[in-house]
Amino acid sequence: MTYGLTAINDSSYVQIDPENPRLCAIYSGVYSSTSYICTVSFPAPITTQEPPCIFIRNSQGNIDDIYTDMTVLGSAGSWTGFRITAYNIDMRPAGKWFASVFAAKATADYGMRMWSSTGALIYDTGTVPVLFTRANHSWSYIGKNQINPVTVGYTWRNTMQGTLLADEYFMINPFSRGLLSPASLRWTPIGVRFNYNQSCLEVYGITALGTWADFGSPGAVFARLPAT
Repeated sequence: MTYGLTAINDSSYVQIDPENPRLCAIYSGVYSSTSYICTVSFPAPITTQEPPCIFIRNSQGNIDDIYTDMTVLGSAGSWTGFRITAYNIDMRPAGKWFASVFAAKATADYGMRMWSSTGALIYDTGTVPVLFTRANHSWSYIGKNQINPVTVGYTWRNTMQGTLLADEYFMINPFSRGLLSPASLRWTPIGVRFNYNQSCLEVYGITALGTWADFGSPGAVFARLPAT
């Protein structure tokens, strides 16, 4: 940084810097639906060029639900919400969420604000920072199994295990696309959920045609949003 202000904590971690904005939660809430598709609309569009990172925690009351699709709605400069689709039509998505971007929103009545050299607001005292708790891209292939009473497929389990804290979420963006399969010209739908019984994130390949044991290294990223 050539000009401006930098704040460094007692662990020598840069917390505020005009050239490296922190990830901040812009909106948060709960999601629920009367069908297997759940659409969440933001209170106002998020105006960043890059889409927001969507963090969720699926409800323990719907422990068998698998989410096979997440789509950020809108376009660059005007992201309006997101949509979650469950695998089976009898599933009802429910849980908590927050949307975050590497920018800030003018919310505080008192405190401090900081802008970048291009005039973008990158820090506001009232914008809640996202507190990353853990991340991992290592997965164990479990094999073909009965995922739930009506679904057969293949399972990968993240090797990082740990109880989901009361205010902790996982980022769903890395699991919003499908998988290549050796026996199909089309991609295989994938599903994701936090498995509360195994205390880890699980990914499912929804197919009976076969799949590769190594499905890549998508990131399992967890973060806390205090007081939610």
